[in-house]
Amino acid sequence: MKGKIVRNISSIVLVTFMVFNAFILIRIWQLISTDSLCREKKAEFILPDGFQPTKTKVSWDETLSAPSGWVVRYASSGCIYCKLDYEWEKLLPFLKSHNYRTLLLLPKIGDQFEEDQIQSENVRQMAYVKMDWIKQFRFTGTPTVVIFDSNGRVLWQHRGILKDADYKSAQKIVLRNKKM
Repeated sequence: MKGKIVRNISSIVLVTFMVFNAFILIRIWQLISTDSLCREKKAEFILPDGFQPTKTKVSWDETLSAPSGWVVRYASSGCIYCKLDYEWEKLLPFLKSHNYRTLLLLPKIGDQFEEDQIQSENVRQMAYVKMDWIKQFRFTGTPTVVIFDSNGRVLWQHRGILKDADYKSAQKIVLRNKKM
């Protein structure tokens, strides 16, 4: 009787372990598939469609052409964490000097930044972006920064306030992309 109970418990543990492993493998496959899809897309499809806070459609004209790539920052002027993100203020001029264009992605239309807060003439603000695009790059909280190369491949991504180590990591990625 005792041996039968041990075998039943062993079988339950084994089945549970197999289900858990299958779940992990499926999740890894989804992450790899999403990443490879992002890498295969061209830049013109990687950038979102949306509207500026003035409710005019964002046009990807020559002022937003980016020889090196794009930076998308999901942020809100009302977010306390966005206001405390001092490393972003250092990162923005660095990215501009390496020919990256910046898009401030706003959670809603009232979250726009004043022009004097942006610090660069090549920064666009956009709201009303399709949810599929937001979900694809996991813009779930402010601030979030994603750096794309000129082909639309994700080079670097960070959620939350940037620390000095994050700033240095983004710098390395940008410089490495420049050499390629």
